[in-house]
Amino acid sequence: MDQKSLYLRNDQLVAGHLQGANAALEEKVFWVPNRSFAQARLPVILGIQNGTRCLASRAAPQPTLRLEDADIRALPHAGEASAPFTFFRSYKDGLWRFESAANPGWFLCTSARAHEPLGLSRGPDATHVLDFYFQLC
Repeated sequence: MDQKSLYLRNDQLVAGHLQGANAALEEKVFWVPNRSFAQARLPVILGIQNGTRCLASRAAPQPTLRLEDADIRALPHAGEASAPFTFFRSYKDGLWRFESAANPGWFLCTSARAHEPLGLSRGPDATHVLDFYFQLC
C-alpha cells in the first residue's frame, strides 16, 4: 500500500508523502452522516479545516472535485441541495471508497503519482487510486 497524506496546495486537496517539518501540513478529514439519503448507502459529507470546507462535485457529464466553503454540520439538513457534497461510502479489507451522490459511478480518487490533487474517476486503473485508508485521530 502506498500511503499518502492529504494536504492543501493552491486551494486543492492533494495526496502526497509528507516528511519532517512538512508533516504538519497534513489535513484532518472530518465526515458526518447525511440522513437526507438512503442510510443503506452510508452517505457522508467530507470536510477539512474543522469542517468549514467540504469536498463537492456538482452534477456534470465530466464531473470535477473542488473544495467549497460550507459548514459540515449544516449540510446534512439541506436535503437534496446537499447532493454535491455527499458521497456514498463502502468499506472492504480496511479500505474506504467514496462514490459521488451527484455523479453516480464516479469515485473520489488520488493519482498514482504523489503530490497530485484529489479528483473523481470512473474506476481504478494505472493512474487512479480509489481506495482510502484513514488513521483515527
